[in-house]
Amino acid sequence: MRLEKRLSIVSIWLLFQAISGFGQDTLAHRNLAYYLDAGLANSPLLKDNINSITLNRLDSLINIAINKPYVQAIGQYLYAPTGPNWGYDQSTTNGGAYTGLIQANRNLLYRRNLRIQNNLNSALRDSLVNTVRINQNDLEKAIVDLYLTAFQDYQQMVIFGDLYQILSSQNEVLKELLRKALFNQSDYLAFRVDWQQSEVNHEGAKVQFLQDILALNTLCNIPETGLVQLEKPALALQARFTLDDNPYFLRYRYDSVIVERNRRVIDIFYRPSLDFVVNAGTNAISSDLITRRFGYSLGLNFTMPIYNGNQRKLQYQKLDVAQLTIRNYRTQYLNRFNLQLRTVNEQLRVNQNLITITERQNTDVENLLTISQARLYRGDISAIDYLLIVQRYLNSKLSLNQLIIQRQRFINTFNYRNF
Repeated sequence: MRLEKRLSIVSIWLLFQAISGFGQDTLAHRNLAYYLDAGLANSPLLKDNINSITLNRLDSLINIAINKPYVQAIGQYLYAPTGPNWGYDQSTTNGGAYTGLIQANRNLLYRRNLRIQNNLNSALRDSLVNTVRINQNDLEKAIVDLYLTAFQDYQQMVIFGDLYQILSSQNEVLKELLRKALFNQSDYLAFRVDWQQSEVNHEGAKVQFLQDILALNTLCNIPETGLVQLEKPALALQARFTLDDNPYFLRYRYDSVIVERNRRVIDIFYRPSLDFVVNAGTNAISSDLITRRFGYSLGLNFTMPIYNGNQRKLQYQKLDVAQLTIRNYRTQYLNRFNLQLRTVNEQLRVNQNLITITERQNTDVENLLTISQARLYRGDISAIDYLLIVQRYLNSKLSLNQLIIQRQRFINTFNYRNF
């Protein structure tokens, strides 16, 4: 009776040690926030997006600069010698040209053109800012997905390690019972095979977890290669947002605005242009007269397009096709958005029911394993029957781990769509 009581206590202690974790205290701790912060800070794509916004601001400044007065220096030295029966006609060359001018040009109708160009740049800037939000959300989802994969494999590694620890401790007890002829040789060999397989499973899970961590570090540009201890993610459902602030929906609105403002830019090339020109300096036909031909001139240059083969109409038609494409994609997104959120909500409901059932099953299997350990030591059950219970314990642990991570994936998908 004392032996049975002692074996029961040993069984409970072994199970408690397994549940408490398998050799994880020496590893560095990492959580989801660590990888999100590193991934967003190190992303070359997001940095490229920020640089694009900077370039857009510079484009606006360039547009302002282009529409300011343009001042240039003009110099010309042309000598056309002549002789008997050779040389250019003097009436066309005047024998030479000697020019040194400072000239300024200014478009008098620049304000409207500048406003149109700035409106286009403003729409492009809004689109670029929205693109930053989209790429950031995409990157966050990718990081969370990889983290969940790594955490699932990390938990699987821990579960296999816990099982190996349980079986290793039991192996010592069973060897002692076998030495005293209190345990069957064939049952011990069957137990030993499963014990060795548990070690193989643990090492295989460790390799898989290391691959996951390397993939996660690569995505986040983190220069680490070793194993770490991952903290359990705790994603929560975000409140339902409207589409008015959804960057994936706003993308189509910004694209539509850009198309319309490009239409106004096209109009610039078909409007009258009036330039004021003024210059001052010297302009002579003989080098002897350079110092006596200083002066200035001013005037207006006017141009107005009349006909170019209806190119503006064709360009408008191209923009109409672009608008139609945007509307088609926007309609598809609206239909998919509502369907995807309803689907994820249903998946979350079913998943929660499965978690509740599996948690109850897991508790029962743990109790059954504790009882079966003592019965194994007493010889009340064979090693084969005991190993079947161990397999149930393992499957229950793995299933619960998979369901918990699956729920986190569903939440991540919901938050991603509901951004």
